[in-house]
Amino acid sequence: MNKEFRYQLESKRLTGHQPRKLSCPHCGKRKCLVRYVDTQNGFRYVADNVGKCDHQHSCGYHYKPSDYYRDNQWARESEPHPERYSKPLPPPPFQPLPMEYVLRSHSPQSVFWQWFTTDIAKRLGLSPQQLRQVYEDYLVGATRRSNVIFWQIDHQGQVHGGHIMQYRIDGHRDGFQGWTHIPLMRTGLLPPDWQLNQCLFGQHLLPRRPDSRVCLVESEKTALVMAAYQPQHLWLATAGSGGLSPEKMACLRGRRVTLFPDSGCYEKWSGQMSLTQGIDYNVSDRLEQYPPNTDLCDLLLSEV
Repeated sequence: MNKEFRYQLESKRLTGHQPRKLSCPHCGKRKCLVRYVDTQNGFRYVADNVGKCDHQHSCGYHYKPSDYYRDNQWARESEPHPERYSKPLPPPPFQPLPMEYVLRSHSPQSVFWQWFTTDIAKRLGLSPQQLRQVYEDYLVGATRRSNVIFWQIDHQGQVHGGHIMQYRIDGHRDGFQGWTHIPLMRTGLLPPDWQLNQCLFGQHLLPRRPDSRVCLVESEKTALVMAAYQPQHLWLATAGSGGLSPEKMACLRGRRVTLFPDSGCYEKWSGQMSLTQGIDYNVSDRLEQYPPNTDLCDLLLSEV
């Protein structure tokens, strides 16, 4: 056992049994999240979302103990005798991507765009110009393979990453998802130690809409559809059910926020939001009466 590091990814070599893998909080795939264990505290798990996804090329989720304790100071304080142990290494400094990548990809040439400007326009009674404006506001991009890129840009204009997703012409996902930094690292355009540091999708619009109520959903697709349908609110997305860390939500301090978790996630989002400070928020349980994983977009399109 490598005793140099207190926190290590669970393995049979380390614990004597096969890792008990959970569903990844980012990509949602089952039994692919290997969690970190505390080697100096009975190999206890740090937390159920602290670990590394097996699908590093398509997902890339890696939430380290150092990130967890940085985001959750109460957890560090509740550990038995934390002064006995060395502090985790600080995370590497955030390295934003060049805005050039966003501008270069800002194109309607994606299957998602075709669905958004045809089916959504028809079903919601909106003009293509209205939907194009939403696309422009959120700086949605496209890959050469016609997959959509949902860029994450913070309120200071710094590009954190691009979430790549493949959609069918009917608006449903086609399975593939990835991140723009992965091919950039492969080709040497980003250093090998570059790490994804997510922010909210649509966060760059906060300074432009200082008085708007912020509505927070999980899916970027849902944020775009709702932005077209209810433009009086500012719609942002977490890009995953586990994307409500206090650090990530700090940009919403002083704002009025309504959260719309997918059905089955009400308790989870309520618990995560209880750790935040300075946000005037409420968590809607409107979707809890529907089948698991139903979101506002599903509900809206079922009613029109």
